[in-house]
Amino acid sequence: MLIGVSDGIKDLSIKLGDLKNFLADADRRNITDESVRGWVGELKRAMYLATDIVDLCQLKAMEQGQTKDRGCLNPLLVCMRNPLHAHDIGTRIKMLNQNLDDICKRGSSFNFIKLEAYQDRKMTGYHATGRKTDSLMERSGAVGDKIEEDTRALVEVLTREAASDKRDRFMVVAIVGAGGIGKTTLSKKVFNDDSIKGKFTKNIWLSITQDFNDIELLNKAIIAVGGDLPGGGGARDRDLLVGALNNAIRDKKFFLVLDDMWGVDAWDKLLKAPFSYGGPGSRVLITTRHDTVALCMKVVHYHHVDKLGAKDAWSLLKKQVVTTEKGEPEIEILKDIGLQIIEKCDGLPLAVKVVGGLLCQREKNQRAWQKVLNDDLWSGQTMLTLSNQRVKMDCLG
Repeated sequence: MLIGVSDGIKDLSIKLGDLKNFLADADRRNITDESVRGWVGELKRAMYLATDIVDLCQLKAMEQGQTKDRGCLNPLLVCMRNPLHAHDIGTRIKMLNQNLDDICKRGSSFNFIKLEAYQDRKMTGYHATGRKTDSLMERSGAVGDKIEEDTRALVEVLTREAASDKRDRFMVVAIVGAGGIGKTTLSKKVFNDDSIKGKFTKNIWLSITQDFNDIELLNKAIIAVGGDLPGGGGARDRDLLVGALNNAIRDKKFFLVLDDMWGVDAWDKLLKAPFSYGGPGSRVLITTRHDTVALCMKVVHYHHVDKLGAKDAWSLLKKQVVTTEKGEPEIEILKDIGLQIIEKCDGLPLAVKVVGGLLCQREKNQRAWQKVLNDDLWSGQTMLTLSNQRVKMDCLG
């Protein structure tokens, strides 16, 4: 079992990647096709179990702590140094791989359209590389006293003078939390705060996806800083782009947001060197699901995002559903059942928004909302929440 762990991880990664390609078409069909709906639910459960395996390895790596000789290695590799834990992980991976084989065989009968073809037909010339974000703040995207308090606290940390400003070029702050809990929304609030805008010469927002492209990321960074793209924007040489970014940011006091950091490669291999030449007092704000990412980036201040309370969650749900002020009394009548729906969202803002989008398409009455509340998918998704609090409401969309 110990010898086979690495190969098992590789097989698992390949199988998950292949099966994930079919989910767009499967999700498009599963609302009306009961057999597809069941298959999608089974696949998603398997994918969440795969993520749980990685989470277990990360927890084990964090327990062992960071050492000089180990540095910031992949938690899976750190985990494999413990034979008992490796055997347990290996057993789980083997069982999951067998389960995925069965799911894949059954899925072949549905003749799903692969994700790339589906997207090409839907948006000609567009190729998705992940969940890209931008700095624009949606008016209905943030509600409640808690996010206002969190914003003020982070702005205060980012704008106050620090003793390290004279010897260090920048300070790194992190917003950490589970997927869908509102990290990006909070970072947008901070980015667009007037105190932030007036404190820094350059304000830069970069979305770092799980499968970021080096050239694309560097081009976006240069444009965001206001620099000149080498070769009229057609340069594909990484060294040229890094040099152009360095020239553009040199001696300028900047505020840089790196949203959705899954690892440290984008920072360590691309951005850290050129941004280290920025002006004293510069700040970097990252959002990430993983404490290990923040640790590797030498964060000096951590902000952990909490779940929404019932009051704030209800306000957010209403903003997704109410289209005019005249419609608010109509929704208030449904507050009791709305709070029951919110409770099943487990305080996750993204889940509330997804359900709000679903309710927006339904009649504004008890019967329609009760149908959403009693949907069979709730129980299955709630059981899978576990300790990582990830959003598993996407199948309701």
